[in-house]
Amino acid sequence: MAEEQNPDQLSMASKPQSGMGKMIWILLLCAVVAGGALWYFRNEAPHPPKPPVRTETQMRLQLPAPPPQSRAVTDNATDAPATNATDTLPASQPATPPATTEATDAPDVGRVMPKVEDDSVIRLAFIEDLTRYLADAYYPANSGPAKGEHGVLSKGPKMLNMHYGVEMTGLEWSGDDLEKGRRSILRYALNPTMVDALYHLYVDRFMDSLQRAAKRMVRTVEGEERPLTRMEIKEMHHLLALRAQATAGVLRACVVMEDGMSRVEALHAATKQALAANQTFQTALLQYQEASDAKKDSKVIAKARTAMDVAGKTYQQAIIQRERTRESLANQLRKNKWVAQQSDDANIYVAQWAYRRMLDNDRIFPALMAVHDVLIDLAERLEKKAAL
Repeated sequence: MAEEQNPDQLSMASKPQSGMGKMIWILLLCAVVAGGALWYFRNEAPHPPKPPVRTETQMRLQLPAPPPQSRAVTDNATDAPATNATDTLPASQPATPPATTEATDAPDVGRVMPKVEDDSVIRLAFIEDLTRYLADAYYPANSGPAKGEHGVLSKGPKMLNMHYGVEMTGLEWSGDDLEKGRRSILRYALNPTMVDALYHLYVDRFMDSLQRAAKRMVRTVEGEERPLTRMEIKEMHHLLALRAQATAGVLRACVVMEDGMSRVEALHAATKQALAANQTFQTALLQYQEASDAKKDSKVIAKARTAMDVAGKTYQQAIIQRERTRESLANQLRKNKWVAQQSDDANIYVAQWAYRRMLDNDRIFPALMAVHDVLIDLAERLEKKAAL
């Protein structure tokens, strides 16, 4: 009796199949494979691959954030500027929003940064006000203080510094203390990188604004009120070029002269001594006048007069010492290139300005040389404009 065969088992002793049977099995196998592939691509092709799931241990791609519309004001130091003072110019324009995509977790690449047009501390309004101020300083021949055959600039560096020390037009700072605001702005601007960046940001618009201000200027020349002529505008540019060169020369002298700042410091000390001697003299003079008016004892009056005479001589000697120190400084400054193109008063004031910046920052010299460089470049631009 034959043993009953289990249909779920594959017999190792089964007989070999015929050629036709093998062909049928191969065709069936190909059909199954083709059908499976068709089903797989039908379900997968229309859908984009999902982004990989991030875990806490994965590293994210960190891209620099776009420049903010306005930087936060720091209030941890009195000398900090109104905005974050970095070596790059803060942009005042909002960034262009990136195009939205379905993959919200994708890194923000391809952002086009907006062109910086206006610094957030030294504003474009400052440049426009400065050009109006400089154009207003010019008087053509036979007008105002220009009594001779040539025009003059009626305002020097001291008046310019005083103007922005009070008005602060186009300058941004935090708080209500004007003096602290001035120092914070100077600290912000006076470093080599910022000096260069601010200059190249504004120089072209400075030149254009100066030209427009000159064309709007009206002067009374020989009794006739009229706009400036083309030749007078050219002369204005030339005089400003000389002033820029001279100021640059003084700044360079303060840096390269071994005893430059020492000489300025000596003048500062001599000036203080003269002021103190004057105050002592004024007090002694008042006491003598009071004793004389009250008709006090002759000995009291004589003593008061002696004190007044001594104080007067001390004050006189202090003035002489101050003027000698001042003349010595002026002579040394004039030995440097371009410095003699403006008055000793202007040169000494610029040197004293540099000295005050050094007291506030003992590493100011590189910034002063950066200002020197941009002033020389500006003088060249002004001369080219005068030659047109």
